[in-house]
Amino acid sequence: MRHAQAFRDHNKAEGLPFRGQSFGGITGTIAAAIASQACVFSARYPVAATHRFLIQWLHLHYTTLVAYTVPLTAGRRLALKRGSGGDASGATAIDVVRNQSDLTAETLLTGMVATTGAMTMTSVVFEDAVRARLMLVQAGNAGNDYDEIWTFDDPLILLPGQCIGILAGQAFDAAGTWQLNVKGAGVEVP
Repeated sequence: MRHAQAFRDHNKAEGLPFRGQSFGGITGTIAAAIASQACVFSARYPVAATHRFLIQWLHLHYTTLVAYTVPLTAGRRLALKRGSGGDASGATAIDVVRNQSDLTAETLLTGMVATTGAMTMTSVVFEDAVRARLMLVQAGNAGNDYDEIWTFDDPLILLPGQCIGILAGQAFDAAGTWQLNVKGAGVEVP
């Protein structure tokens, strides 16, 4: 969070408005056996933007709805990656709320959240590097509930046209269905 304060101080000294927003979305019931690298949440900073967007934090809340075939599966996880390219489709738009201190009503991020399975990520290329992981090895039984907040000491910054995505770290086992709630916040920085 110290990075956001430094940028806020810079903007104040330069007479620039401090612009930020909160965002989030909840998936539908994600079908069994989702493929490795399938994207279930995406948020994108517009190509026409003239600054950078600092992701301050993300909050993930995962629930297993129907038990997986195997209760414990090594490697079952969700991963956060940065990418660039086109917009997601075949999903529901995320909710976006601008900070009350903003001087403009402009939406800084757009995004989608999956409804029943992987979203279509036409022309989006995700980086190999994983920024954060939600380990779900033990999440095989119905009703398992996991909650995690990701903060970034090494700033997670989006350039114009870049996005973040939450992807399956490997193929999930058969039979299990689940739901994911994602919330986050960020600010525009020089």
